[in-house]
Amino acid sequence: MKLMFEIRKTLSRVVFLRRVTAFFWHFCGILVSYALAFALRFDFVATETAMNAFATTAPLAALIFMSIVVGFRLYAGLWTYFSYQDCLRYLCAMGLGSVLLAVSIFVQRDFSFAQYPRSVLIIHLMVLLVWEIGGRMVVRFLKESVNGGRAGKNGSVSKKTLVIGAPDEADSVLRALGRWSQDLGEIVGLVSGARRDGTIRGVKILGDLGDLRGVLKSVEPDTIVILPPHEKPRQIKEIMDASSEEGLSCQYRIVPSVREIAGGQLSVSSLREVRIEDLLDRPEVRFDRELLTQFVTGRQVMVTGAGGSIGAELCRQVLRLAPKKLVLFERCEFALFEIDRELRRRFPEAEIIAITGDICEPADVEQAIDCAAGIDLIYHAAAYKHVHLMELNTSAAMRNNVLGTICLADVAERMGVANFIMISTDKAVNPTSMMGCSKRLAERALLERAANGTRFIAVRFGNVLGSSGSVIPIFQKQIRDGGPVTVTTKETRRYFMTIPEAVQLVMMSGVVGRDRHIMVLEMGEPVKIWDLAKRMVELSGLVPDRDIPIVFTGLRPGEKEYEELLTNDEDVVPTDYDQIAVFAKQQQALPAVDLEKLAALIEEHDRVGMRGFCREAIPEHLLDTENGGALEAPSESEPAGLRVVREELESHRASNLKEGAEISASFS
Repeated sequence: MKLMFEIRKTLSRVVFLRRVTAFFWHFCGILVSYALAFALRFDFVATETAMNAFATTAPLAALIFMSIVVGFRLYAGLWTYFSYQDCLRYLCAMGLGSVLLAVSIFVQRDFSFAQYPRSVLIIHLMVLLVWEIGGRMVVRFLKESVNGGRAGKNGSVSKKTLVIGAPDEADSVLRALGRWSQDLGEIVGLVSGARRDGTIRGVKILGDLGDLRGVLKSVEPDTIVILPPHEKPRQIKEIMDASSEEGLSCQYRIVPSVREIAGGQLSVSSLREVRIEDLLDRPEVRFDRELLTQFVTGRQVMVTGAGGSIGAELCRQVLRLAPKKLVLFERCEFALFEIDRELRRRFPEAEIIAITGDICEPADVEQAIDCAAGIDLIYHAAAYKHVHLMELNTSAAMRNNVLGTICLADVAERMGVANFIMISTDKAVNPTSMMGCSKRLAERALLERAANGTRFIAVRFGNVLGSSGSVIPIFQKQIRDGGPVTVTTKETRRYFMTIPEAVQLVMMSGVVGRDRHIMVLEMGEPVKIWDLAKRMVELSGLVPDRDIPIVFTGLRPGEKEYEELLTNDEDVVPTDYDQIAVFAKQQQALPAVDLEKLAALIEEHDRVGMRGFCREAIPEHLLDTENGGALEAPSESEPAGLRVVREELESHRASNLKEGAEISASFS
């Protein structure tokens, strides 16, 4: 048995050897079954008539049926995944072969079957089908039998897997994987809508989703495989909650594509781990690809901050639309090297120009545009974004995010760039940090410019999952290091979307937006960072606060518990696309942003002066004062909804301070 599996393993790795073996199997089957058909027809008596008929027609049978094997690609199938559809295909193919053989013999013998028993054709077809189909079924049976009974070194399975899904999907998975695999261990039970206490391929149905907690308690699985129709975010969360409440450390797997289940071409490697983005209950992004193609295809495009998370994804999606040229503009040499190498490998036909430069330096920007012989479209993703670092490096934030944006815009206008799309942030709304203020000032300074041939659009959205320096990779590293996972407060909430989703909406916003518009992306419901941390611990197969502690560190300077995309709903004008809106607030008359004054403050590194400048230029700000971090009094024009948010922030801050005082007192 061990030798047979070693042979099968070798054949599975060497395609040529596998094909040669398959051809030999078919050839032997054709001749053996043809000889056996004559033997059965003549009761195993070698008469002269039988021998002559066999000798003159056997080469014809071999030629016709081997042609059928090649024409129908019967040599290419995977025997261990032989299915009912494959049986029908073999039946049709071999039936056609028998018809062609009958016609050929009829023509060969002067349009008659003289000295040839016609029943041999029927017997041969039946025996050949047994050879072809039966051989595959035996291989599959042996594979499933061995997988179903495989155990650990001590006779017991080391890992246990529970499958949750509809009966048909569970049947397909068990048919493909068997009851045991090296990675999953033994599949010990099913949670399905089928009859309780029934079995599917020998695996017992333990109940439905309503019985899940009891099933988890009795089985205590190491891995849970989640199949349709339970792969939706809300259902995955319910399964994880049930597992966590039972104190189980589980790995969670899903099948990325329902087609893989339906097609039967499933393996253990097809089952990927549940990722945090699978838990975001967000509608699928719908966008007009034809409009995007018209906007980008054949154009000369430049992406600033091309080495960052958003910038890199912008480059990937732009190249899929076949621009004439793509300029990668990035200050960090290593980041530029990495994205340039990736894009040239993935898009070898594209014309890519990699430029190391600084958006604050007009000469660098001019060089980048000149290298492409002009630019039609700029996606401006270069920015400093880390709130607490920019509180300490205010001059850098203002120089890069405000003056750098204006420098880029000046050169773009002067050199005839038609479209300029700036990536903004939800932190620019009622900003509490200098980073948020810098992005709001950049928005204002950009959109207040006099019309001069370039269309300027700002696109505002929240956090993206997995971006460099964001909370997801930080949590992942903390979990790998054994904890603790650090969260600011229990009530901190953020908007999240995936990087590809955000970039698709940014690009679509650039198409549908009008000059000097701020576009706002629909971010769904805000997510508690505390809940996010718990989910990530659970997805790592650990139990929060038992295996990995979660600790609260408090808000850092400039941070706030709630992010906003707008001040109130009346400021939103919907577009033809549900997930994109236009910020249409009627701004009160404000003097233009005094960029010369800001530049002077930056030059002097006057942090206090820059904070004062932001208070004057951004009336809706929520910047802390210097007296202990208390929030400033609201202005008379403050919207009611915003006042509620401010009061909640003050309440939470007071509560945190009180808790801190009580803890200190308990230790003194």
